[in-house]
Amino acid sequence: MNIEWKYKIEVANTDVFAEIEKERHISFPNELKELIIEANAATPAKYNFMAGSVEKALGAILSFNRNEADTDSVFVALSVISDTNLLPFGIDPFGNYICYSLKDKSVVFWDHETDGITAVSNSLSAFLESLY
Repeated sequence: MNIEWKYKIEVANTDVFAEIEKERHISFPNELKELIIEANAATPAKYNFMAGSVEKALGAILSFNRNEADTDSVFVALSVISDTNLLPFGIDPFGNYICYSLKDKSVVFWDHETDGITAVSNSLSAFLESLY
């Protein structure tokens, strides 16, 4: 799928993936690495998606650069999401996270107020294709 990304910031150090793997004791999915390298800190031209029957918005892909001051950072997201099976990669305009589920390779919406999770898509590619 060809997505138009705006305001991308290059990933400063691709070792960041190995660092997150070591810190979280996880294996970083290749398809997610590819998305981050393509769209680090970027906003898609088409950003709406459905979480159940509720329309949501992908505000931006999180920045995977350490010490990035002007964007939303994956490191902040990782510090607030206690479920290590969830790997946040996007944020909505209200501070909620779009996460990759390491359990089943699905995409879920994580609500920061309730810690609740809503299924979004059964795969990362299906999520990206669903943006409108």
